[in-house]
Amino acid sequence: SMTFSLPSAIQRLRCFCISRTILNTMALKQIIKLSGFVLIFAGTAGLLLNEFILTHSSSRTIIFAVANLVGLVILVFAHFGLRR
Repeated sequence: SMTFSLPSAIQRLRCFCISRTILNTMALKQIIKLSGFVLIFAGTAGLLLNEFILTHSSSRTIIFAVANLVGLVILVFAHFGLRR
């Protein structure tokens, strides 16, 4: 027969909540890393296109350079700031 004890149920619930928190944190870290890579890719592609194919204003160059910088900052934050 199964016996129900409150401390074991609380312990199981606590383990479940901790594991969900770790999974959510890992998923968030992957999303942050992916967004950093996307920004770096978009910024680099924009800079290359603007330099060699399109001849737009310098404001677009600054926007793409800022996208690269933000992407790098996000990757550094994801790598060093979200360690567990």
